[in-house]
Order: sequence, then structure tokens, then C-alpha cells
Amino acid sequence: MSELRKTTLNDIHKEMGAKIFEFGGWEMPLEYEGMIKEHESVRNNAGLFDVSHMGEILIQGEDSQRFIQNLVTNDISILKNNEVIYTLMCYENGNVVDDLLIYKFNNDDFLLVINAGNTDKDIAWINEKSKGYEVNINNISGEMSQLAIQGPKSQEILQNLVDIDLNEIKFFNFEKDLNVCKKTCIVSRTGYTGEDGFEIYCKNEDVKDIWNEILKAGKEDIKPIGLGARDSLRFEACLPLYGNEISEEISPLEAGLSYFVKLNKDNFIGKEALVKQKEDGLKRKLVGFEMISKGIARHGYDIGVNDEVIGFVTTGCSSPTLNKIIGLAIVDSKYANIDGEIDIAIRKRIVKAKIIKRPFYKKQYKKDLKSDTKDIKLENINEFSYIPTTNEDKQKMFERIGINNIEDLFSDIPKNLRLDRELNLDTYKSELEVSKKIKDLANQNINLEKLTCFLGAGAYDHYVPSLIKHITSRSEFYTAYTPYQAEISQGTLQSIFEFQSMIAELTKMEIANASMYDGATAAVEACIMAVGQTKRKKVIVSKTVHPETRKILETYMKFNKCEIVEVDFCNEYGITDINSLRENVGKDTACVLIQNPNFFGIIEEMEEIEKIVHENKAMLIMSVDPISLGLLKTPGEIGADIVVGEAQCLGNSLNFGGPYVGFMATKSKYTRKMPGRIVGETIDSEGNRAYVLTLQTREQHVRREKATSNICSNQALNALNASIYMSVMGKEGFMEVSRQCIKKAHYAYNKLIQSGKYKPVFKGAFFKEFTILSTESIDDVNKRLLQNSILGGYKLEKDYEKLQNSVLLCVTEKRRKEDIDKLVEIMEGR
Repeated sequence: MSELRKTTLNDIHKEMGAKIFEFGGWEMPLEYEGMIKEHESVRNNAGLFDVSHMGEILIQGEDSQRFIQNLVTNDISILKNNEVIYTLMCYENGNVVDDLLIYKFNNDDFLLVINAGNTDKDIAWINEKSKGYEVNINNISGEMSQLAIQGPKSQEILQNLVDIDLNEIKFFNFEKDLNVCKKTCIVSRTGYTGEDGFEIYCKNEDVKDIWNEILKAGKEDIKPIGLGARDSLRFEACLPLYGNEISEEISPLEAGLSYFVKLNKDNFIGKEALVKQKEDGLKRKLVGFEMISKGIARHGYDIGVNDEVIGFVTTGCSSPTLNKIIGLAIVDSKYANIDGEIDIAIRKRIVKAKIIKRPFYKKQYKKDLKSDTKDIKLENINEFSYIPTTNEDKQKMFERIGINNIEDLFSDIPKNLRLDRELNLDTYKSELEVSKKIKDLANQNINLEKLTCFLGAGAYDHYVPSLIKHITSRSEFYTAYTPYQAEISQGTLQSIFEFQSMIAELTKMEIANASMYDGATAAVEACIMAVGQTKRKKVIVSKTVHPETRKILETYMKFNKCEIVEVDFCNEYGITDINSLRENVGKDTACVLIQNPNFFGIIEEMEEIEKIVHENKAMLIMSVDPISLGLLKTPGEIGADIVVGEAQCLGNSLNFGGPYVGFMATKSKYTRKMPGRIVGETIDSEGNRAYVLTLQTREQHVRREKATSNICSNQALNALNASIYMSVMGKEGFMEVSRQCIKKAHYAYNKLIQSGKYKPVFKGAFFKEFTILSTESIDDVNKRLLQNSILGGYKLEKDYEKLQNSVLLCVTEKRRKEDIDKLVEIMEGR
């Protein structure tokens, strides 16, 4: 067995009575006065740690940033000089080599701080992966010592020993050449305890002086702290420990560290495996738990439910701060629900525990050091800032700006431009009178609930679970505040974030926006986006795309000076004419817009279309029915660049044509070209999950004339309906709805064709809509159906002159066999 390594402070630790133990090949202090006392000292005052066993690696050279970007999961391209970032290195299979901190001096000069027990392994890995890069890798671990001063009084103590205001070192920033006790050091502000604090990197010959001076300056407010309390402190804050929460057998996604894994980066080692893991859905997750029965669950103990082993404990202990026995564990995802009960095998006993939220302890990092909250005078805060101004308030404002009344504000408007009379509005009415007037107007509409609907053509009568209205009718959603101000609209932002996530998952694309006005404008915005991305001005659109979408596209593109080419459809199969498409797509083509299933309800030959589009380096835009994705290949699998569609069918009623909600999803590399809003997930000042508007490329914001779109909002309430629908239905529910649609549509089609009165128009395979040819006028057929409380199909000759007496019918999962049989009977004239 090789001899244990020692830090420069080893003798001092022994002199101070530290209990010494082996850790990662080092002889280190476990505790001095006792782990609990030391733990409490850090939480309440301050503690000083010797962490000189950590590894330090310098990476220098012109390829340094490019090399490290490929080596780690986080995005270091966003780092500025003197900033620090937390990240992970992964194997090709997505599991963790190590977690580390990266210090950026400049684009050619970085410091990597790695875990003590992994130093040799990490250096070998880094050297192996550096082949082909112009970098110099220098292990300086033996030349440096590292101290960590942590706790609420750490700044106050350290301030006495430095020559700058420590407020200048922001969270996850550092100073390279800072004098500490007149010794030149690197000082950073990151922390591994959940408390505010600093890390001091110095030469080995300087560390004893700095250690002694810090303890002397702190007097009774600081104690030396061993690695025992360091572990309990980091555990309460749910900070990972290599070998426990992350390892060669555990991926960062499973460990709940997805925030530090940027899958939208061009590439990094392990990305492919992590992308697949995310797409397939995590099979395991990190959870927190609290013991219900007596016992402490230690690392490695098995966890079970109903005699089935579902995971294992990563860390467990009695929390000094919370006075509870808690732990962290990796468990099967289906058992990772908050408040779920689990069994833990402690030696020969089975002990009960329940899953609880993480983190256990709210982190106390100082993330915003621009102002001191002690200087805030509460008496100056207006607690009623949203109450309208009083007459007295108005008079004070008039006096301040030198006018007498509101009319004076408009004195510069010429009189000939003014109305000079009262508005032609009814006089005020009582509540009963207003209610009657509204009801009279409503009664002029057809009561759709009394009609059996076989009309589709872009708006679909799908089942809306009652749970949706129950949730969305709550005041939190109906009166939700604008998402601009994240501090008072977290619920709205989260619901939008969930919508984005589910749309991305449904379409198998990498990112989705907060929603669009409707499916038609979403398709047009996608074309504009493609034109901007490719710098080309030719847009190809199939005539099988919804006629209204094509009309809107023509209107928009006319003012963008773009050429629109419409490709005809195959008269036999009702799909885009592949030969015509091939002839029209060229090197000047920005994009091709295809609807699938198309306007006739027919499934397009997308594989062949994708090949033609991408051979010419154009962008493929797919407009899809989201319900169809329960059975059909997703746009992501096909290779689409942008996916759009109408999400009305996802939990939104027909609503007499609106409001509806469009969606857009694309590849992450096009994120900044997307119109509208994108909500992102972040962490607030207390370390809790939070949501914020990450991107708004619209003219009302900073981009002004550079805005990629004039979309000014998103359909949050309708998107919420869609989110609830998708979460309620789930994967199996989606597939069942899709199956019922396709089976019932084919049943109706076959019945109508068998009658002999109606003939097929196209041979193409269809989903839930189909086209048939009638021997009589479609208007007469629909009139007869309406007289029998049935809303008939769409008259295709309105948009396609060649399709005389042809009707487009839609059959969703809501239609019963009796409904379909009645439709057939009436259409046959029986």
C-alpha cells in the first residue's frame, strides 16, 4: 500500500488535536472538537478548511477554450475573464469522470480544480482527450495549497487580511493576484457548504502563515473544520459528492444536475449518450428522503418498494441544522414522487422513509452584492403601488408639470382632428340588462354542443377532459400577471416552460417557444425564420398545405420581397408531387413548407421530401397535427429543421374559430432566430428552481428593428390547456386517441364508399380526415346533415377548382359508431 500524501498543514492539524483519517489517498483532518460543533460554527459564524488535497490543473494555449468546451458539459464560451463555472466531465456513455470548477484567466489560460481522489485519473483522461489540440497541460497540484473560509462571518473576518473590498468579488468570480496576509493569492467566491465564503489558493510555503492569521483575525467567531463537517454541510445543501451522487455509474442528468449540462452545445464528450438518455426519459432520479422510522441510512444501502429493489442510498446522516435524519438516493423514476414512501434495508431491518423536496437547506450565497439590504428604509416603500391615483394625486402632478387639467395634456392636437362630442355609446345599464344583452348575442350562434361534428379542415372536435377547465378556471391562471416580471409570475412562467418542454418532447425537437398566435401564423413565421437563417429568398410550399396558411404566407412574404412557389399535388394519391418538388427546389431555396398529415388528411412521403430539401441545403418546415404524433414518425425523427402546428386539438374547445394556439419547435442552434418568447429554468438567490423569460426577439424589446418577428405575445392560457391535456393523456393516452381517430375515420370512409353513392378521390393513406366524391352538391348534403343535427364536411371546391363535389370529412375519437352510422345513413339519403 502506498504512503498517504500529506498537506503542508498536516503537522498543525495534529498539534490542534485533529482526528486524522484517510481520504482519497490523503491524510486529512476528520474533526477537531466534534463534527456537530464544527458544522454549527460554519452555519452560524465561520469555519476554516484545509482543502489542499484538491487537484489543480493549468490548461494553456491557443486551443484551450475549444478543448475545454469539448471536454466538459457546461458552456464555458459564456465565461468572462475572472469568472468561475461549475461543470462535469463525462465518459462517452454519459456517466461522470469528475465534477470540477473552471477558472478563466483569459481565452488561452484556464485553471481546473478537481477532486482529490480523482486527480491522477482526471489528468490521464484530460491528457488522452487533448490529442489534436494546441494546449499545454500542467498539473500544479503539488505546488499549491487551498484554504476555504465559509460561513456568514467569513467576509467580515477575511476583510481584515486583504487590501480590496471583498464586495468586489461577486459570486462565482475571483481575483487572480490578491494580497492575503501580504501573500499573493487567487481568491474566489464559490463555496461547498451552502454558506457564503471564499477559497484561497496560495503557494505551499505561504499557507501556514495565512491559516494562522485567519484564525487569529476571527478569534472566537471562527474554528478549524474537518472534512466530516464539510460533508454534512454540503449534504444539507444537496451539493454532490463524487462517488456518492455522481460517479462512473451515475450520469449528471440522473443526479439532478441537468442545469450544468448544456445539450444545445455543438458537441462535448458524452453528449450523444446524454441526449438519448433525455429523449428516452430518465429511468433513475436523485431524490431526497426523510426517515419515518428510527435508523440512519448510509451510503450504498438498498431501497425498495413492495419487495422490489428500486435504488440505493447515496448519502445519509442526521442533519445538525434540521435535527432530522435525512438522505439522498438514486431511485427508479416511477417511484421518485414527493411524499412517496420507500423501504430502506438498514443491516437486517427494513426501515420506512418518505421522499421529500430538495435541497434540505436553503443556500445562503451572496449572489447580488450591489447593495446592502441594511440600507433599505422600509418606510419609503409604497405598499399600495397598484392603487389608482386619487384626485389629490392628480392635482399634485398637474401642478408639477404646469397644467390645470387633463385636457391641457392634449392642447397640441389641432381642434379639427378632435371628435368634439361624446362617444356614441349606450348609457350605463344594470347588471341584469347587460346579462340579457350578452345572452341575446350568444343565442345568435349555433349551439355546437347540440351538433355532432364531422367538420375538420384545421379545427377539430376532440375530447377536452373536464380537469382542464377545473384547473384553468382558477384565478391564478385567468388573472395571471404578465410574464415580464418573473418575481410575481412564477406560475405563469412555469406553465409556459412545461408547454415548451412537452412540445419539444412530442415533436422530438430540441427547443420550443412559448407558443404562437395560431398554427397558420406559426407556419409563416417559420418561413420568415428560414429566410433569415439561409439568406435566401425563395419559399416552396405544397398545395396540400392548408389554403388559409398559404394565403397568409403570400401576404407576409409579399412585403419581405420573397418568391413563393406552390408545388401541385399528385391527383392519384393526394400528396405533394415529388417530381415537381424536385424540379423546383434548388440552391436558391430557403425552405420547403409541408403539412403532414396534409390538408386532405393524407400522410405525406416525408422521407423522400426531406432528402430533396436537404440535398439543396434548404430548411424543411413541417406543419403537423400533434394528435397524429401518437402514431406517426415525429418531425425530429424525419429530420425537420422547424416544426409548427395548431395546438387547438390539445385540450382547447372549437370556440367558434378562436382563440387558438400555435406552436413552434426547432433545433437548438436556431434558438436565437426563433420568434416570440422562450422561458428558461434557472436558480434563484436562495438556490431554488425558478423561471424567467430567457429570450424575447420582438420589436417591443431591446432588438427593435432587428427583431426576428412582430409577434408580441404568446397564447398562455390556451398553451396551459394544451399542457394539461398532454400531461393528463400521457404517452399511452396520446396513442389511444390517435388509434381511435384512425380506426373510426377508416370505418366511416369504408361505409361511405360501400354505399356506392360516394367514391374515393385519392389513394393515399390518411389519418383522421379523408376526401370523397359525391354524386350531388356538397351544399345539399351538408344542409341535409345540419337538419339532422350533424355538422358536415368541408367543401373542397372553394379552394381547389378541380375537386368539384368533393368533401373533406373528419372523424375524431369522440364519434361513436352510432354517430358514424347515422352520418352514412343521412348522406346516402335514406
